[in-house]
Amino acid sequence: MADKKAALDADTRLHALDQNGDLQKRLGSEISTVAGLIDQLRDKRFKIEIGEAEAVVAPKSSAAKQHRQWDIDEKVLKAGPPAYPNIVRGSHADADEVFSEALAATAAYCKAAVFNHFRKHGCHPDQLVELEHVVSHTGEMHALLRWFSGRCGALESRVKELEERSFDYKGVWKADERYKRGHFVTHSGSLWHCEVAGSGIVPGNGAAGWRLAVKRGENGKDASR
Repeated sequence: MADKKAALDADTRLHALDQNGDLQKRLGSEISTVAGLIDQLRDKRFKIEIGEAEAVVAPKSSAAKQHRQWDIDEKVLKAGPPAYPNIVRGSHADADEVFSEALAATAAYCKAAVFNHFRKHGCHPDQLVELEHVVSHTGEMHALLRWFSGRCGALESRVKELEERSFDYKGVWKADERYKRGHFVTHSGSLWHCEVAGSGIVPGNGAAGWRLAVKRGENGKDASR
């Protein structure tokens, strides 16, 4: 304030041709503004000293943020997890969209169950999470899906192999019947397994194409069968 007044006085003492009118105008405006602020502060301090200060009004608190509610299908949640279809894939019972509908129902329940879990812990769907956290969980889910897909594929292959080796009994061996690998027949009281497809090959006595599965009893009662 004092520096501004000194600069203004110094400029006004100059010769009229050397004076800076713009500078004088600017300094005069600044001095007037500062003086006004000083007067306001002086008045405010005086009122505080005599006990007439204006009451300080606290700023209004902002209303609590409203969060969205979890979109949960309560009926699906209450019903519990759906059972896996108790039918054989590819059988006559595997009609329409049994498995696809069961998968959709399972997905709906799992979604409702997860939403309910976070709801019970006081979380809300608007809550922000770090992208790295979400991506990490997504990667883990992809790994589990890939792992169990491979495991299920291996199990299906094994089941198929066992089914192809199912016990297929063709009764007493007949010379005019054609047998395939995996067939079982009875001859001379023993059970034989067909190793090579064909017909007319008599089981036993080292014949190629047949393997002894169960030897006949010691009493030989079934020797003619």
